[in-house]
Amino acid sequence: MRRFTAYFFVFITCIIANSCSDPITGTIENQPPNTYLALRPDSVIAPGSTIKRINWWGDDPDGFISGYRISFDSVNWGFTNKNDSTFILSITGSDSTFRFFVAAVDNKGLTDPTPATNLYPVVNTPPVVSFDAGTEIPDTTFPLATFKWTGSDADGDENLAFYHWSLNDTNNFRRVPATVNLLTLTQDSGLALNADNILYLRVEDDAGAFSPIVQMPDTGRIWHVKAQTARILLIKDMPLIEFTQAENYFVNAMDTLSYDVLDIKSSGGNLIPKIVNPMFIETLRLFEIVIWSANRGNLSADNANFDLAQNSLPFYLQSGGKLFFTTGLPNAEVQGQGDLINFAPIDSLSTCTIALIPGGTSLINEDTGYPVLTSSTLLQRIRGINITPPAQVVYRLPISTACQTNTVIAIKDAASSPKNILMTMPVYQLNGNPNASIDLFRKIVLNEFNYR
Repeated sequence: MRRFTAYFFVFITCIIANSCSDPITGTIENQPPNTYLALRPDSVIAPGSTIKRINWWGDDPDGFISGYRISFDSVNWGFTNKNDSTFILSITGSDSTFRFFVAAVDNKGLTDPTPATNLYPVVNTPPVVSFDAGTEIPDTTFPLATFKWTGSDADGDENLAFYHWSLNDTNNFRRVPATVNLLTLTQDSGLALNADNILYLRVEDDAGAFSPIVQMPDTGRIWHVKAQTARILLIKDMPLIEFTQAENYFVNAMDTLSYDVLDIKSSGGNLIPKIVNPMFIETLRLFEIVIWSANRGNLSADNANFDLAQNSLPFYLQSGGKLFFTTGLPNAEVQGQGDLINFAPIDSLSTCTIALIPGGTSLINEDTGYPVLTSSTLLQRIRGINITPPAQVVYRLPISTACQTNTVIAIKDAASSPKNILMTMPVYQLNGNPNASIDLFRKIVLNEFNYR
């Protein structure tokens, strides 16, 4: 017990003695932080993509890290609060090496005086380009064609610089900015007329690397460009089985009028340009007058291509084109005007269908300036149209026991100098009097459309 008391006395004495000594004075100097890269300095890094993700961190012995200064040249510095970032390293040529610097900054603003650094070798990956699927060029076109493509770069699509295109050889490339991915070519672009053509395409990146060359059409296919020979275009939209009948009709009815032909029914419709806007619309605009001739509409496969018409004809008409559209209407009576025809001045389609029109039936020419037309064959399921001014009636059917009305089957958009004439029967089946057919087209083309 005496020994414990003695030790306790000595302990208390020491505490009192220390508490009475001079206190510690002065300040502790702020220590700089340390910075580390995920890869140790001077690590051997295999060459890779120009897109680099780099990680780092810092440590402060007497505070905390508030951010990092980063640089690729140790002269120009940026600041970030992040511990990693993805960098797109722009290079010229096929490869290069970049040195990255990072220095931690502590909560008192002191920066690591010995930044962490490492070398990052990169290899430029050539870009690639391909024509968009579903935009294949038809086998035959007039001297106007549109192409659409998509380019990409493993090093970042923002590295794409230019697209280069060339017609019929790979020696005379012309370039467009990488922001362009749609190109329409004309005769002025160098299309070879009445000949097969090929478009070659490649893409260049910022480093000057080129993609492999692609071509349209693919090898094994042809793209024939036929010269435009007239200012009138006949679009053949009738069933293939009626092509000969229609061709013979138009050869006679058009008489001395010259016209070019665009077949949109053969080959399952493969002659229709896949890019409607601008290629098909601009093809129509090559012509002053378009005559769109289709079938009577008994079978869905034989119907006029109303989707194509609705997506193109309003633009053609707005640009000053003149149109004669002649077609039967589909069987379904529930369709409204907007479901089929947005390009003609009609209010609605008739809900009444006339089952049969015998051959030898004469139309009533409400506009007496038009010839009397007579059906040359049996016509089935005829539907009329309802109009509102300023549209004018051109032809009616005789009173039908089915509809008990004079069904309107042809109209024009104005009483004089019309630009849009619609007939809801196939005109080539109204050839009971071939001379009247000639008079019809003289009236439409020469008198109404003022063609010279």
